[in-house]
Amino acid sequence: MRVLLVVAPVRTHLLPIVPLAWALQAAGHQVLLCGEPLTVETARGAGLHTAEVAVRPGPAGPPKPSGKPAGGASASNGSRGWQPDWDALAARWQARVGRVLDGYLALAREWRPDLIISDPVEFSGPIVAGALGIPAVVHRWGPDVLTTQAREPARRALKPLAEQAGSDGGLPDPALLLDPCPPSMRPEGAAPGEPVRFVPYNGPGGYPDWRPRGDGERVVCVSYSPRTVDELGVGGLAALARAFDGMDGVRALLTLSDAHAELLGPVPGNVEVVAPAPLSLLLDRCAAVVHHGGSGTGLTALATGLPQLVLPQALPALDVYAERITASGAGFAVDHGDQDDPARLRTALDTLLGDPRYAKDAQRCADEVRAMPLPSQLVPRLEELAGRS
Repeated sequence: MRVLLVVAPVRTHLLPIVPLAWALQAAGHQVLLCGEPLTVETARGAGLHTAEVAVRPGPAGPPKPSGKPAGGASASNGSRGWQPDWDALAARWQARVGRVLDGYLALAREWRPDLIISDPVEFSGPIVAGALGIPAVVHRWGPDVLTTQAREPARRALKPLAEQAGSDGGLPDPALLLDPCPPSMRPEGAAPGEPVRFVPYNGPGGYPDWRPRGDGERVVCVSYSPRTVDELGVGGLAALARAFDGMDGVRALLTLSDAHAELLGPVPGNVEVVAPAPLSLLLDRCAAVVHHGGSGTGLTALATGLPQLVLPQALPALDVYAERITASGAGFAVDHGDQDDPARLRTALDTLLGDPRYAKDAQRCADEVRAMPLPSQLVPRLEELAGRS
């Protein structure tokens, strides 16, 4: 069986799919990732075969939702009240698909896949599958409501492009929707999907060389995605670092690139800035995690059984994760307006580390993750879907 991966040019959109790609390769199937340079680089780092496709000139980047809470809902209530600007999104989808679709189609017709797997916002994947008459599989990255809400608006916006490409009827529905969310994290209103266990893969890297400084020390990992820090700066991290000042027996491990670390300035003595490393390795000796609300970071912590403090940044999808971790009991979030207040953050840290219920519920969620089918167990389902073995 030949499986083509078609993924938006965002590193974190590919990472959750990598363990399934490995499972397919281990079962003897051919897997090829096609995409733009950032996606190709990420895939090569994971040991996948790749093909860079031709892209028409134009604005780069995947759809970036914008909007405001509907009906007075709070910004942190992203899974229920938030609604994007659908017209603006439709224009971005049309521009994005128009730039890459011809390249994807040319590669797919040459390579002749039996199945296409995409992330939820790379609509070119299902369109190419429709044009070739093969099944399309969509793999969610984590707690996700937007892609359920976006199905009909995307179908309307992309119908002409899809039909022009040869996908009769426009943008097809996926033949299979894979969902890595454990039951406690699944948002209300999201279309049901087939469970697949989230297997942490955070990119290549070496074993971290830090060690706890003494018995009984509780280490809290602070991890923001590089993209978040690039876009929003280090101001929020500086406030968070100050919140750790004077916390007895607690040490913060703050992952930052050298360039970002230079901008951070002085930090308290119990805050150590370290180079980024694969998060699944970094968390081995930690007691809790503080992060920006990214699903990859959050689900890695959840699979490890660690309680989480979420400081969602200016993106509604991150608010969805914050709302779901609070609902699960495995952690909670600090509202946007309080994230620059070291005193408020200190109170939140004291609560997370001092109340054993968060650690207990985090372990329960980890048990839920372990009970879900491994990616390797989904391979026969994909073989059946493609009519190959």
